Amino acid sequence: MVLLIVLGAWVVLGAAVAAALGRSVRRADQEELGSDRDWDLMIVEDVPHRSA
Repeated sequence: MVLLIVLGAWVVLGAAVAAALGRSVRRADQEELGSDRDWDLMIVEDVPHRSA
């Protein structure tokens, strides 16, 4: 029973760390690199591509 509680706490902690890192990376991209674009993949896929 204790093992399940520890395992559950470990998963919750890992999810919290992943969420915090994801937000930090996104904020760094927007602030430091000046990226304020939200890419719409439907528009990008509609553009004809040239074959090499």
